[in-house]
Amino acid sequence: MQPPNAAPSVPAGPTSAPTSIDPIAEMEDKRNRKEKRERQLENLKSNRSSKRINVYLTLGVLTLLFGFSFFPLSQGDISSNPHETLSSEEVTAWMDPMSPQHWTQEQIEDRAESKIWDGSDFNAGSFEQDLNLGIWQPFKLGPLNDVQVKITLKGYRFDGRNTSFNVGLFYAPSGCDSLPTTEIVWNRDSTSRTTILDTAESPALPSGGTREVTLTVKPGRYCLIFQYLDSQDYTHPSWANTQQFWKATVDSEVDMFWPRAFLLPLCVLILPLLIASIVGAQKAGKAFKQVRYPESSSKSTEEQVMDAAEAERAMGMNLSTGSEGVDEAQETSDQQDTSEDTLETEDENVEPVEDQSESATESSSGASQYTDEQLVAAGWTAEQIAQMRDNS
Repeated sequence: MQPPNAAPSVPAGPTSAPTSIDPIAEMEDKRNRKEKRERQLENLKSNRSSKRINVYLTLGVLTLLFGFSFFPLSQGDISSNPHETLSSEEVTAWMDPMSPQHWTQEQIEDRAESKIWDGSDFNAGSFEQDLNLGIWQPFKLGPLNDVQVKITLKGYRFDGRNTSFNVGLFYAPSGCDSLPTTEIVWNRDSTSRTTILDTAESPALPSGGTREVTLTVKPGRYCLIFQYLDSQDYTHPSWANTQQFWKATVDSEVDMFWPRAFLLPLCVLILPLLIASIVGAQKAGKAFKQVRYPESSSKSTEEQVMDAAEAERAMGMNLSTGSEGVDEAQETSDQQDTSEDTLETEDENVEPVEDQSESATESSSGASQYTDEQLVAAGWTAEQIAQMRDNS
């Protein structure tokens, strides 16, 4: 009797089935691709949001600067004239520092501190006022950095003389006190000064009436000067029994649009930034849309709407919130394809397994004559030996 370890007579153990495609690896790969796409979408969405915020901020700053350029700074007050109902003697007594009836500082601040008028000294019929119209600029941008000054004048002239007047702005870096009289030239061709003439039909500055004059200068410090063409008639009864002429004959209020000289050039500089931010936001939005809606990126709006409606009817879900449902549907379809492939592979492997079982059955009938120790030494496992014993 031959020992069972001879190679030809020793039955071989059952062989394993051939390897097939691992569906778990397929699902893991798909999951990795989906996570990568979600990270990309998150980055693109964050970039799109930041670009949109830049647009809103730039547009907001531009709107604020442009809006504030139309709001002037005001100086002076024509709402009341504390001299209007007083005689020249009473006005002189109140305004003369040597008079016992002189106004206290509180009364001056309450009645006339904010006024631009000719009632502040004894030169009735004219006044001078320092105006700061922004910081002087070394560059000239034409109308962009022009400063418009609107002067509202109210007349109280009582002597019956001509109400024609000169009014103008004179560049005075050191103030009105240091302005030479030779610099005061009433050139009617200049935009910084003008002459308003009285006519019989229309007085230049009627008593109790107002007149608006708009002058244009460059930023800097100026002296505002007003002068009646006809001097005051100090022989008028209103000036009787007084040697000082304090009584107001003109009052004024000034609206200065000097912030516009700085804000409009800034708006011009910010405008290209706004255009660039809008273009960047459009590009960021387009990039986000191409990744989130890859199938509809090349389709028209009508085609996208029709495809979305058909998908809703077919799948029973709302696709307006994004393309996540499309990804899940594709993943489900891929899983079904993978399952079908796996089933086909298993069907193909059925016959070899049956053949191997038949071979094992045939060999087990001859192996039953050997002992368990001899079969183990030949490479059999305990399960194979038990199965062979049961079959025999």
